[in-house]
Amino acid sequence: MEALSDCKRYEGIQQFEQLYAQCMNGWMNVPNRKVAAQAALSDCGDTTEVVARYFEATKQAAKAGDADAQMCYLQAEFGALSREWPLTDPNVAEYRQVAPVYVEAAFRRGDWRVVKLMSKSSFHPGSGPITQLKGIGDRETVYRMIKLLRLGATGAYARDLDADLNGMIHPDLVPEAALPADVVRKSDAWATETFNESFSGSPGLTERPTVCNPPPGHVGSSTDLLIPPGWSR
Repeated sequence: MEALSDCKRYEGIQQFEQLYAQCMNGWMNVPNRKVAAQAALSDCGDTTEVVARYFEATKQAAKAGDADAQMCYLQAEFGALSREWPLTDPNVAEYRQVAPVYVEAAFRRGDWRVVKLMSKSSFHPGSGPITQLKGIGDRETVYRMIKLLRLGATGAYARDLDADLNGMIHPDLVPEAALPADVVRKSDAWATETFNESFSGSPGLTERPTVCNPPPGHVGSSTDLLIPPGWSR
């Protein structure tokens, strides 16, 4: 709540003008939520370094081969705006080194969560080291991942993915932003090959995969709360 009530990070940045105004007006009922949080925390005992402990436990479990921990580590939402932010320079350097290994392992085992993670198209302040994953955020990468998800999807989720793909191939408002035809062909071929090699035996998708299920009682990182309406996850 303290992080959410700090509006300085948006001040003077043109693309965050609306967020700055909302923040200054006490957006998301932050003042009242802060009071409630302080009251709740008074009964919690020692909560210092809880984010750092969560990060360290996740990192160690990921190193031990726990697939769920690896996905949470890759997503790297460990309270980026808190004073305990554990991703110091050495931890970020380690992330750069081990994250590609976890990504490759997830693709090999046909884990849809990594595909969803790599389909992320936009980032917000405090996104953390996820932006350093090779290719993430590139339009070709986004298209490839959405196409791969579509090959495993059915129902309403499949229709949503079709709309996303069509929007990248035939953008109505900015036709010149369409992906080149050769990129689409190459990406479609990659998605089909990857699906056949690693994902054809994975359970099908009827809804968006959840990359990281937080531990019991965890209400989300401060970065979760900073997602403005309409921003991609």
